Amino acid sequence: MNKKELVKALSEKLQVAETEALKFIDSFQGIVTQTLLQGDEVTLIGFGKFHRKKQRARIGRHPQTGDPMSIPAKYHPAFSPGKTLKDTVKQIV
Repeated sequence: MNKKELVKALSEKLQVAETEALKFIDSFQGIVTQTLLQGDEVTLIGFGKFHRKKQRARIGRHPQTGDPMSIPAKYHPAFSPGKTLKDTVKQIV
């Protein structure tokens, strides 16, 4: 499901215009992004948790020359599914 399909499904579920559903989704994305930038996490009980993980600095290899290069530490967004979501998806086999 892509964003356009999600907007359509949400608008049908909530019985609102697609433009209104798009505002909901864009607002949710913005709030989660801002929260992660501040170093906090977003937890939706039963669904999951959006958080950021720190990737340690390491030595890598330049893909063309093979020379060693330093890759700095960085954060990346992560999602950990909640128990309810895991159990629901596990049943669909």
